[in-house]
Amino acid sequence: MTQDSWNKAYLAKFSQNERLYYFIGYLIWPFGITLEAFRQWDKPWSKNAFWLFCIFFGFTFVIAEEGGADSDRYAREFIALAHSRTGLRDLWSLFYVVGSDYTDIVSPLVMFLLSRITDNPTLLFGIFGLISGYFYSRNIWYVLERMNGKFSGIALLFFITFIFINPIWNINGFRFSLAAQIFLFGTLPYLLEGKKKSLIWSGLSVLAHFTFIFPVVVLGLYYLVRNRTTIFLIFFVVTSFIREIDLEWFQSVLSSVLPNFIFAEISNYMNEGYAEYRRTSDQELPWFITYASIGIRWVVYMIVFTTMYFGRDTLRERSDLKSLLSFSLLFYGFANILSLIPSGDRFFIVANQFMIPYFLIFFVAFPRVGENIIIKIFSIPFLLLFCAVNLRIGMSFFSVMTLIGNPFTAAFYSDPVPFITDLKNLF
Repeated sequence: MTQDSWNKAYLAKFSQNERLYYFIGYLIWPFGITLEAFRQWDKPWSKNAFWLFCIFFGFTFVIAEEGGADSDRYAREFIALAHSRTGLRDLWSLFYVVGSDYTDIVSPLVMFLLSRITDNPTLLFGIFGLISGYFYSRNIWYVLERMNGKFSGIALLFFITFIFINPIWNINGFRFSLAAQIFLFGTLPYLLEGKKKSLIWSGLSVLAHFTFIFPVVVLGLYYLVRNRTTIFLIFFVVTSFIREIDLEWFQSVLSSVLPNFIFAEISNYMNEGYAEYRRTSDQELPWFITYASIGIRWVVYMIVFTTMYFGRDTLRERSDLKSLLSFSLLFYGFANILSLIPSGDRFFIVANQFMIPYFLIFFVAFPRVGENIIIKIFSIPFLLLFCAVNLRIGMSFFSVMTLIGNPFTAAFYSDPVPFITDLKNLF
């Protein structure tokens, strides 16, 4: 055996042993191994270590007990399904039928298949963590790889912001959260590498949540017209000044272009009663939640104009960055419009999932922009507020067990007390 062959064999053996050591470490302390996975992001085991933590997070997920919470509704529907005599053929006959609640396929099908063997919602959310965590981990590592792990100054805060845009505790609203991750999983490789086959995943996001017919249409429009950065920038700016929309007119437009089963479901979100309920709910939100959402939009606007002004040469040289920026501007413009209808503001989650990676990859290509003192002074407070608010929301859905437990302790002891409650009791 030559020296080169011996070195390759040794490295392969070392890599296998390293995977084994970290898997054993996961069985002892999943959260600790997750932190190590980010520190050694370029190791072949790292993203799977994070995926395993997402599964563990699902199994230790604290199901909300207050009425109206999505996780509480999922749990109740799952238990009812487990004790029903519904068959797969019965379920299949309800998909995409006007008047039926089954306008998505993924969530009902997962719940049905699991309900044939258990009625335990803890296992359901473990499966939610497994499915959503797969796409979540791949999206995070895809951005890391495009950055080549370079974190210059403020880039680390932007990266944490990216993680918190659609975090793993959003399995509380599994359908939309999963659809957003799948859409990003399919669209980013197309924009940055030109991989058209990955667009299949973008289309499949509709199976997770029916409203993703809108992002898919926007993506189709971009596919036809390609990079029209100046036009999309104008659209991005103009739509920012639209303050209200005629819901009846919008409904009439949708009724003429959408299939009946989708329009029937969307119209439920657009009736005046639901619109008033959303307005009242938004007014009752704490100030920090409101300003966290507004603040990140201000950061987006500032850095879009900053990067386009100072990075014109970079954008001309980097077709991948130009494609990502163009699509992000187009999508953000449509998100501005959709935000004017009840519940439509959640499409900012999808828009920011593209905008923030654009900033991160741009900062690697042009670090002087990211280190600009004006950007730091303006961005840091709003990004910190955004991350703090989203972490505070997450504390309602994980417990101390999530942070210090492991699969063995979780199997024998469930902690239904949210971490935020423990913190309040402590102080």
